[in-house]
Formats: sequence, C-alpha cells, structure tokens
Amino acid sequence: MTDLLNVYVEIKKDIDKRLGEFAAIWKNGGDTEIFKELCFCTCTPQNNARKAWGAILYLEKNEMIEKGDALSIAGALRENGVRFHQNKARYIITNRENFYPDTKNKILEVIDNKSCVEARDSLQKKVFGWGLKEASHFLRNVGMGDGICILDRHILRQLVVYGVINEVPSSITGTVYHKIEQKMLSFAERESIPVDALDLIFWYKEKNELFK
Repeated sequence: MTDLLNVYVEIKKDIDKRLGEFAAIWKNGGDTEIFKELCFCTCTPQNNARKAWGAILYLEKNEMIEKGDALSIAGALRENGVRFHQNKARYIITNRENFYPDTKNKILEVIDNKSCVEARDSLQKKVFGWGLKEASHFLRNVGMGDGICILDRHILRQLVVYGVINEVPSSITGTVYHKIEQKMLSFAERESIPVDALDLIFWYKEKNELFK
C-alpha cells in the first residue's frame, strides 16, 4: 500500500466519525449551528483555522452571531486572532441578513436539485466573502462535500509533495481551481481513498490532527 493508504487505514475510524459529525450538523442542526459553519468558512481565508473556530465559538457564547453589530463582531474577531477582522465582520453581517434565520431553507434555495459541483459553484456566488474554496469547505463541513475539493494552502502543498501539481499557484482563478480539483479527484481515485477523506488525511499529515 502507499503511505497515504496506510494512513487512511490507520485513522479511517476517526475520519468516518468526523465526517459523520459534519453530516449531523445539516441533518440535526438548527439555524445557528448551520450559520456558525457559514461564518467559520467566511473567517478561514488567510487565517488560522483553529483561531477562526475559536472566534466563532466566542461569538456564539456572547450571542453575537445573531445580534452583534459590525463593530462588536470585528472587535471580537480581532481579540481572537482573526486577521482582516473588519472585512470578516462585514461579511458576517451581510450573510446574516441574507441567510439567517431560516438558514437551511435559504441555502437549499441556492443548491437544491443541483450536483455537488453545481451547488458549490452557485453557493460561492451568493455568500459574501466566499470563493470556491470556502463554498467547498462549507459543503464538506455539513456533509455534502462528495466530489469537490477544499484547495487551501495545506492541501496544495501536499498535492505538490505527491506530484499531483508542480507548484502551489500564486493565485487561483476559477478555471485553475477546477483544473486542480480534477487532478486531485483523479489522484484520490488512483489511491482508492474518498476525496473528502483525502482532504482530512492531508490535514492530518500537515497538522497531526483531524479538524474542520
């Protein structure tokens, strides 16, 4: 077996558990749980994922996800180590106006009756502050990420390590994103690893943990 397949076999139970937890957010979660994931994926670009999630939990604890204004949200994000906090706060406020409450139904209006790729591509156009990566991240984190890839810097570095791409691109247009995504999907198939699991394996190899 390849080293990736060895890692997959070793931590498959943990991966399956994590993916099950993601799916349960959409299946069992209310508006706040789903909107939290939307806010998290809004905060992750150019930020540490752990700090971004910590900031979201802080906003939730202080009822700022539902009620906070842009100034207070920006201050909370800054205090919790989120860079570009003013822009992120503005995105959260705009997305709250568009997607909260009734979050699940409003998201379904965008993605219903579409393939995973079509849903992702439509969602990134509707959520303020998102690109393809953030929309992919959100769909994976609510259990709907089959067949799409979260091409963040950690994943891109691993794709270089395994020869899937030659280098980490300095910028990623939509066309480039889709091309790299197809290469990662083909690589996952060759390795006999589901692509949503491969994403977590790459994260595990970079950070020695399974996270979001």
